[in-house]
Amino acid sequence: MTSTDEHHALALDLGSSSVRAVLGSYRQGAISTEEVFRLHHQAVDDHGTLTWDLERIMDGARRSIVEATERLGRAPDSIGIDTWGVDYGLLDAQGELLRAPRAYRDGRMARWATDLDRAISPEAAWRATGILPQQINTVYQLYADLRQEPDLVDRVDRFLPLPDLVAHLLGAPVEAGRAIASTTGLASPGARHWASQVLEATGIPERWMPPLVDDATVAGMTPEGITIVRPGGHDTACAVHALGLRGHEVRLFISSGSWSLIGAAVPSPILDGAALRAGLTNEVRTDGGIRLLRNLTGFWLLQECQRSWNEPDTGALVEAAGECASLGVVIDPDDELFASPGDMPDKIADWCRLHYKVAPEGPAQTVRLILESLACAHAAYAQGLQDVVGDQLDPAAPIHLVGGGARNSLLPAMTAAACHRRVVVGTPEASALGNILAQLEAADVLDPSARGEVLRRSISSVEVDSSGAIADPGAFDAMRERLDNATAD
Repeated sequence: MTSTDEHHALALDLGSSSVRAVLGSYRQGAISTEEVFRLHHQAVDDHGTLTWDLERIMDGARRSIVEATERLGRAPDSIGIDTWGVDYGLLDAQGELLRAPRAYRDGRMARWATDLDRAISPEAAWRATGILPQQINTVYQLYADLRQEPDLVDRVDRFLPLPDLVAHLLGAPVEAGRAIASTTGLASPGARHWASQVLEATGIPERWMPPLVDDATVAGMTPEGITIVRPGGHDTACAVHALGLRGHEVRLFISSGSWSLIGAAVPSPILDGAALRAGLTNEVRTDGGIRLLRNLTGFWLLQECQRSWNEPDTGALVEAAGECASLGVVIDPDDELFASPGDMPDKIADWCRLHYKVAPEGPAQTVRLILESLACAHAAYAQGLQDVVGDQLDPAAPIHLVGGGARNSLLPAMTAAACHRRVVVGTPEASALGNILAQLEAADVLDPSARGEVLRRSISSVEVDSSGAIADPGAFDAMRERLDNATAD
């Protein structure tokens, strides 16, 4: 049963390019949402180091609270913060931030990654944490920080993941939610405690690590008296929370944004050899279950192309892509060539010429190529997840797609065709909605068992079949085969 109480929850959904605030109003068993604030921000070059403009981010967070208060005529009942993963802040003994948080696309980790892998092998680190070692991970970042600045050992009092840092600066104590902590590569599988084996091997002081706490719980209060909730911290944890799954349900999902995260919601960590070979990572869900997933480059490719073209109208580009012919080939979105900003259309064209001796002609065909490439990557990773999860996952069950890709008319159809599965297209606002749901649960306004019922009352979803005029499954099978052959060497 759902509560009849009215509750107004403010979700601060912080992305790598914007501060967004979504006000969720819960009445009569349903949630209505309204974006009340948005502020652009970006990583900045600080003398050769890529950092986040935290002052601008915090200004946006505080202005969001003011705007929500003006809309309501009173302060919201609660606030929750979700962000991207792996980035963090370092506090001194007085609780002051030592420097601006560094961005995961900063290049410093490459210099020290081999040393870290010698200190603790990637396989040992994976088994100790359940997290696939990648250079953007927090553990690689902190290791690089300590190698560059050994005096940080004495200067730092506490490390805080980014959403917990923002919550702290708004009034919460120095603690870390388990879901965001699980993404760092520094916590045990399920994030019940910090991984002492990893900390010892890398020289990261255990005293830096804040207490770990459950998500969907009250964290503290703002100076205005607004309850701060830890909603899961990571935007994907919040998005999966908005699927409305029960703890025992196993489902495939794609959270589509700048990154595409494709995974299976499972009850507990999967740490066998097959999961490791498949490159899977075990991140904690808001409800304490596990997101067994792969992280791949997503709409970053399109966003960078739009920046080069100076074309902000995504809808027009997608419409044109749907009307143009397919090039019949796809790229590997995770190729290192595409990881850095700048000249993305040229990079994509060069990659195609190198591997296929053809290249897309103009923006429309480039956008179609990007979408087809993402769909093929989704298919490859979905098959890998099915192989690892096995009988827990019904092979006929649909994939749930949420996030920015839910706004895209082509990507769900292409993904369904490439995966040979139905795709259930949910809300583009999944991260904010999951954040709001966690706040309602923390406030005892909503029983977690009623989450699915509230979602059905609050949002609509569309099911896309695996066959259609825009996306032919056979064509995607052929493109995947051509990609495999082109990259075999």
